[in-house]
Amino acid sequence: MKKNDRRFLILFVLLLTLSLLYLFQTSYAKYRKQVKGEMQARIASWNIKVNDEDISNKTQLTNTITPVFDVNEYVNDGVLAPGSTGHFDIVVNAEDVDVDFNYEITCVVDDSTPLLDLVFTRYTINDTNYNFTQTGKITGELTKNSTDTTFRVFFKWNDDATNQMNNQADTEYAIDEANEETKMKVSIKFTQKNA
Repeated sequence: MKKNDRRFLILFVLLLTLSLLYLFQTSYAKYRKQVKGEMQARIASWNIKVNDEDISNKTQLTNTITPVFDVNEYVNDGVLAPGSTGHFDIVVNAEDVDVDFNYEITCVVDDSTPLLDLVFTRYTINDTNYNFTQTGKITGELTKNSTDTTFRVFFKWNDDATNQMNNQADTEYAIDEANEETKMKVSIKFTQKNA
């Protein structure tokens, strides 16, 4: 082979190799390309209010839940006596909540109160009647962004044939200055529903 032909052949092979490398690189690059971007998502709101009080980061309500006593011609307004009945409301507002959630409301007479005849009789949820179960708990679920849900809990100082304290025990309880106020405990737990 002549020297010129040989150079031409080397140049041709070199150009062919470079051309193939270029074609391979651009073809392969389609599978290697990287694109960067950002994903933004708004975190679900969890802003539950109980009786118009934001409960975020709280373990106890600032405002006391106030009972309402039924009118009784034999008892002064606003006081508890044998035979008294009444109720209190718990209003849950979930307008600023972005997830469905479960609730559990437990009502008990405070352990420091030896008033055995103070009982919770029934409750309503937005005016629909329910009876307490053996557990004494109100359970269910609320949907996201729901407006006020009113839980009304009814109680009475049981003074009929099914009571645990007789008239003498009722009287002794009432005249003991340590029992000037009777406390009922309400515990409310909210848990997000899982998918």
